[in-house]
Amino acid sequence: MELASRDLKRISLELGGKSPNIVFADADWQRAAETSPMSVFANTGQDCCARSRVFVERSVCEPFVEKFVAATKMLLVGDPTKPETQLGPLVSAAQRGTVEEFLADARQRGSKFACGGGRPRAKGYYLEPTVLLDVRKDDRCWREEIFGPVVCITPFDDEAQMIRDVNASPYGLSGSLWTNDLRRALRVAKAVESGVLSVNSHSSVHAEAPFGGFKQSGIGRDLGMAAMDGYTELKNVYVAE
Repeated sequence: MELASRDLKRISLELGGKSPNIVFADADWQRAAETSPMSVFANTGQDCCARSRVFVERSVCEPFVEKFVAATKMLLVGDPTKPETQLGPLVSAAQRGTVEEFLADARQRGSKFACGGGRPRAKGYYLEPTVLLDVRKDDRCWREEIFGPVVCITPFDDEAQMIRDVNASPYGLSGSLWTNDLRRALRVAKAVESGVLSVNSHSSVHAEAPFGGFKQSGIGRDLGMAAMDGYTELKNVYVAE
């Protein structure tokens, strides 16, 4: 943005995220728990859309966590050139070191490691998919984009307070919402400050629909007809009689 400002180049920026995954008790939370790990661990967590903050209604939070952790432990970490592999290594030693700094901070501040946190292989920049519980809202792992295989899960009791916690982030790129109540889905989707939100799904990117974020997650939109705006100059011609 700074470089483009020198001669007024127009830019479209798709930046980072700390996307929420919101699960209400009336939803098919079992399916959500079994499928949600790949919504954050795909590409080894190196994904701006990663649903790295999971909010689960308290009445189903404990069984949700059990299923989520079980599904996470089933993920195959290994050689990314093999078709059966689900998680490969991080992009560099430096990036793995950055993620491990986040995990060290989480341990120091008392977060519970439900699974993961270690190095599954001696060779390569691998890191186990990690599920953190009892994370405080002022912890780095909760507030900052980690860009690695780390997810924080927290229960919620009140919808309004949960939405405030979801929006208490400098990011607003993507997210998921799970409920079978259509009115609730529309109400919460409208309230969540996010450029992309999926209901009962983890799908973020569709070629026919606009994609981009709010706040520090960027400006402008890719994909869909909205993407044409970035390449369009509007011209107004006024003709007097």
